[in-house]
Amino acid sequence: MEIFEIGQIVRLKSGGPKMTIKGADEGAWACQWFDRNGKLHNDTFPEDMLDIFVKKRHASGFGG
Repeated sequence: MEIFEIGQIVRLKSGGPKMTIKGADEGAWACQWFDRNGKLHNDTFPEDMLDIFVKKRHASGFGG
Protein backbone atom coordinates (compact mmCIF):
# COMPACT_ATOMS: atom_id res chain seq x y z
CA MET A 1 0.00 0.00 0.00
CA GLU A 2 1.47 3.35 -1.12
CA ILE A 3 0.97 6.46 0.94
CA PHE A 4 0.97 9.51 -1.31
CA GLU A 5 1.18 13.16 -0.32
CA ILE A 6 -0.40 16.18 -1.98
CA GLY A 7 2.07 17.64 -4.47
CA GLN A 8 3.92 14.36 -4.95
CA ILE A 9 4.77 13.31 -8.51
CA VAL A 10 3.40 9.93 -9.59
CA ARG A 11 2.95 7.92 -12.78
CA LEU A 12 0.58 5.12 -13.73
CA LYS A 13 2.20 1.70 -13.33
CA SER A 14 1.39 1.14 -17.00
CA GLY A 15 3.31 4.30 -17.99
CA GLY A 16 2.20 7.68 -19.24
CA PRO A 17 2.82 11.27 -18.17
CA LYS A 18 4.05 12.41 -14.78
CA MET A 19 1.10 13.54 -12.66
CA THR A 20 0.77 15.59 -9.47
CA ILE A 21 -1.32 14.32 -6.55
CA LYS A 22 -4.10 16.85 -5.77
CA GLY A 23 -5.81 14.95 -2.98
CA ALA A 24 -7.52 11.76 -1.85
CA ASP A 25 -11.02 10.73 -2.88
CA GLU A 26 -12.53 7.60 -1.27
CA GLY A 27 -9.65 5.14 -1.72
CA ALA A 28 -8.38 6.80 -4.88
CA TRP A 29 -6.10 9.72 -5.67
CA ALA A 30 -7.04 12.85 -7.60
CA CYS A 31 -4.25 13.72 -10.04
CA GLN A 32 -3.55 16.45 -12.56
CA TRP A 33 -1.08 16.66 -15.44
CA PHE A 34 -0.32 18.55 -18.63
CA ASP A 35 -0.41 16.85 -22.02
CA ARG A 36 2.14 17.50 -24.78
CA ASN A 37 0.10 20.49 -25.95
CA GLY A 38 0.06 22.09 -22.49
CA LYS A 39 -3.59 21.25 -21.77
CA LEU A 40 -4.32 20.56 -18.10
CA HIS A 41 -6.07 17.25 -17.31
CA ASN A 42 -7.59 15.91 -14.09
CA ASP A 43 -8.69 12.41 -13.15
CA THR A 44 -8.90 10.07 -10.18
CA PHE A 45 -7.05 6.75 -10.03
CA PRO A 46 -7.15 3.83 -7.59
CA GLU A 47 -4.06 3.74 -5.38
CA ASP A 48 -2.90 0.38 -6.77
CA MET A 49 -2.58 1.89 -10.28
CA LEU A 50 0.00 4.52 -9.21
CA ASP A 51 3.72 4.52 -8.45
CA ILE A 52 5.86 7.32 -7.05
CA PHE A 53 7.87 8.87 -9.89
CA VAL A 54 11.62 8.52 -9.42
CA LYS A 55 13.92 10.34 -11.81
CA LYS A 56 16.52 7.98 -13.23
CA ARG A 57 20.16 9.05 -12.96
CA HIS A 58 22.84 8.52 -15.54
CA ALA A 59 25.23 5.65 -14.75
CA SER A 60 28.06 8.18 -14.40
CA GLY A 61 26.13 10.08 -11.75
CA PHE A 62 26.38 13.31 -13.78
CA GLY A 63 23.65 15.16 -15.58
CA GLY A 64 19.96 14.62 -15.55
